[in-house]
Amino acid sequence: MNNIDLNVVVRELRPDIAGKHVKNVYQLDENKFIITYRSDANKQLLIDIPNRMHLTQYNYDKPKSPPPFCVSLRKHVKDRKILDVYQVSHLDRIVVFELLGATGETLKLLVEFFGKGNIILLKPDGTVLVAKRYFRVQNEQVLPNKEFSLPEQSFLDIFEATPESILATCHGEESSVGKAIAGKYNVTPLYADELLVQAGIARDMPARDMDAGQARALIGAIARFKERLDSLDIKPQLAAKDDKFTQLDGFEPFSFVSHRALHVKDFPTFNAALDEYFSRDLVKDGPKKKKQEKKLSKNERILMAQVEQLESLKAQAKEYEAQGNNLYLYYAPLTKLLEVVLNARKQGMSWDDIIARIETGKQKGVEEALLFESADTSKPFIYVKVGTETIPLDIRYSLTENINKFFYDKSKKAKRKMPGARETIERFTKLVEAEKQAEAEQEAAKQAQRFKRRRKEWFEKFRWFVSTDGYLVLGGRDAGSNEMLFAKYTRPNDLFFHSDAPGAPVVIVKNKRDASNKDIPVQTLKEAATFGVSYSRSWREGLNVADIYSVSPDQVSKTPPSGEFLPKGSFVIRGERVHYRNVKLEISLGVKIVKGSLDVPRDGVDPGIAIEAAPAARDEASEESGEDVSYPVVIAGPPGSLKDRADFIVTLRPSKDGESPGALSSDLKRFFTAKIDAMAGEHMAPIDIEEIQGCIPPGKSLRQ
Repeated sequence: MNNIDLNVVVRELRPDIAGKHVKNVYQLDENKFIITYRSDANKQLLIDIPNRMHLTQYNYDKPKSPPPFCVSLRKHVKDRKILDVYQVSHLDRIVVFELLGATGETLKLLVEFFGKGNIILLKPDGTVLVAKRYFRVQNEQVLPNKEFSLPEQSFLDIFEATPESILATCHGEESSVGKAIAGKYNVTPLYADELLVQAGIARDMPARDMDAGQARALIGAIARFKERLDSLDIKPQLAAKDDKFTQLDGFEPFSFVSHRALHVKDFPTFNAALDEYFSRDLVKDGPKKKKQEKKLSKNERILMAQVEQLESLKAQAKEYEAQGNNLYLYYAPLTKLLEVVLNARKQGMSWDDIIARIETGKQKGVEEALLFESADTSKPFIYVKVGTETIPLDIRYSLTENINKFFYDKSKKAKRKMPGARETIERFTKLVEAEKQAEAEQEAAKQAQRFKRRRKEWFEKFRWFVSTDGYLVLGGRDAGSNEMLFAKYTRPNDLFFHSDAPGAPVVIVKNKRDASNKDIPVQTLKEAATFGVSYSRSWREGLNVADIYSVSPDQVSKTPPSGEFLPKGSFVIRGERVHYRNVKLEISLGVKIVKGSLDVPRDGVDPGIAIEAAPAARDEASEESGEDVSYPVVIAGPPGSLKDRADFIVTLRPSKDGESPGALSSDLKRFFTAKIDAMAGEHMAPIDIEEIQGCIPPGKSLRQ
């Protein structure tokens, strides 16, 4: 992605992400990150430094344990509100996320898309809190607790150009006008050429031939382009060399003249185009695909090994030949040195005496002695210093024999091996290209193997389950969602469950329309109570039972008594409560394979709230073929409530000797995946580990 691509992505992202809260941060590998944020559309932002950033609808495998940097980043940004996102001035390849800190201060998360790339979190005072990469160079540093400054810009801003500056730039260049503009201003050659075309100027015209009229025309084209960029008047598209789009040529936010000879595919947003371009290799996990990847990787490994071997042979041939040539430059003194050392050894002189005599010769400036470096007393070898290299010589052979036997012959041997290596490289290059082409064709023919993330229903922002009696039960995930659940999704005839213990969720039983909450079945009440205590702090403490109560919504208030303060997520309860004592803590997790909407009751929600579920996400190939994608949806609830609603189930209980939520999520993903694979069809999406993590209570758990 270039700087203008980045600008368009940020402009599209800004209205959607501003005001949302960071849900989590994942580090997929050394340079790839996923930032999820709380939204009804279940969106996630993919950042691959220094290459790209865009929203993605696809699933990426997330590591079981986050790397140290990711742990540090999560500590500071998780659950923080995103105040704004913008690109720094002059179209620089730096994106800034402003976050609301825990105490109301503003933190800045900088993402650099140049050089090696970097992610830097700044404190309110502008010093570095944490960074992906620390370094110090002459004019720039990124060090802990040190002030951070934006790097100096080495280009001119195209949007600040004038006819005079354009002429000054061009008249001092010997290259074409396209290269001159791209070389001096902050635009790529593609954009420079496009601006010139829009201005009616030949791209290959010599820069020095630019006149005042052409400079004014170019400034006009730049102004029109900036207006389109500011108003987001774009036409996102992918360009390909074939009509099946197996050989993509690029992605652009605008329709370019240079792409008119190519096949293009339009997208509603530039983020969607980027997601399609970079996510083409994401396929459903499965044994057939893994086997194919293993075969392809084998051929690529052989190819890479042969390329490395050829480069090594070239280096050896060059090095041995150069060493032989260097020895010939000192033919006379080296010949004499070999003769002197060989005769001394034949006369029975020790190596110590020989070396001592050579050192004496060095002091006198004898040329052959000055070339002597050292001797290998265990072998008949001496080492001589020729130029900057130290080279071994066998005293049993003449200098010519040494050069031929140990240098020229080895150089020739390396050269003789090169044709075979080149032949192997050519053969395996064709194999790899054929396999890649076959994979591309298979991908184009079987797009149904790619799956977008399932579009979630409105109630999935909360914890939820459907009771045995068919009532929808909702639970808050944190203080903020507790308040949202009560304020926006509770009506007078629902039933409110809560606990006096800190950290307890609000649980709402959604009642039948126009029915009294006194008519809610006992079994549903028991299940709601179990649901509430299981997601409370009691689970983290390893307790087996806990207490909870229920009241009517009209007994609940957010107004504290005069002079008192009510923390976020807390409520004032007035009137009598119905207590549930010694409720057992246990929760079941299950997977339900669904097509389209989840099967939940629809009459227990206020008519003023948009409750109809959006259609489940479908991949493009499925839409074209008319086949629906099946999604494994993770659901959680009290044991018994999932019996007829999930295809396979596990039950958890709290235990201080159990597994952490992260480790348990990975184990359950493997368990559920094995079950899913046994019943998977051609259009079965992979399970999302985030859904599993969202259903596991806080604290350690054991599977029953």
